[in-house]
Amino acid sequence: MKNKRLIIIGIVFVIVIISLFVLLKKDETAYEAYSTDSPNRVGEVHLVVSNAEQIAAFYEEVIGFKVLTSESSRVTLTVDGSSPLLVLEEQDGTVERPFGTTGLYHFAILVPDHGSLGNMLLHLAETEFPMQGAANHQYSDALYLADPDGNGIEIYADLPPNTWKRDKDGGYEGGSYPIDFEKLMAEATPTWNGLPENTSIGHMHLQATELAITEKFYVDGLGLNVTSKDSSSLFLSKDNYHHHVALNTWAGTGIPAPPDNSRGLKNFTLIFSKEELDEAKSRLTDLNFHFEEKDSSIIVQDPSRNTIEIISK
Repeated sequence: MKNKRLIIIGIVFVIVIISLFVLLKKDETAYEAYSTDSPNRVGEVHLVVSNAEQIAAFYEEVIGFKVLTSESSRVTLTVDGSSPLLVLEEQDGTVERPFGTTGLYHFAILVPDHGSLGNMLLHLAETEFPMQGAANHQYSDALYLADPDGNGIEIYADLPPNTWKRDKDGGYEGGSYPIDFEKLMAEATPTWNGLPENTSIGHMHLQATELAITEKFYVDGLGLNVTSKDSSSLFLSKDNYHHHVALNTWAGTGIPAPPDNSRGLKNFTLIFSKEELDEAKSRLTDLNFHFEEKDSSIIVQDPSRNTIEIISK
């Protein structure tokens, strides 16, 4: 009897161990990690500005872009000398974007490593250009400022993707925590030479009018995935990135779009594969979201009238 009892206890113990292993294994593999080999998903950002020459000088001298092309009212900026990342366009009769309207919250410049971010921090200190803030978001460290027209800018470096934590719903755990400035400055190299060539536009953060219809557009229409959301913000991505597009209603729900002649965001580019673009066109059509079709791209406005060009590569 005693031996039989020990055998039963042993069998139960083995079953428990196997069950725990299966559950833990399942939890580990439930969500794919982001791969740093994933393609860039945000292309160029197009801003309408008060003075193209003056604003371009800011982006060259303070941020570290290089001029790719320059015309009387339009300057295109790059980091590698060939790929456009930021277009500044001066138009007649523009006005400052009114407070409490949809549009750009900030566009985010992704530098390749923390050494580059440390260089930027030291450079901003040397130029005495005012920052608006800095934060550790648990998946990245970020510096915040605005250009002379008030367009929000984030400059950030990602933390290793294997350190990004998921919450109980599968979204990424974020937040705003203090940056270790001493560590960041210690990682900086001695000289600042502008933005590194492998800098990209990492994500766009927009002000929205309402999140339910916004989620429908970006998720059901464009095929992005929700990586985090609450009652006033929505973070979305492809490829398990922490976010390629973020939207918030922090200025209020139901806010209007700015006038057509406002300065600020004109449009930005998302990069899809041909298959992803074809799927998006089909979904948008089914959902009655209008878009303009071009050779290998579409132009579409989200429900807050933020204009996006989606190109296929």
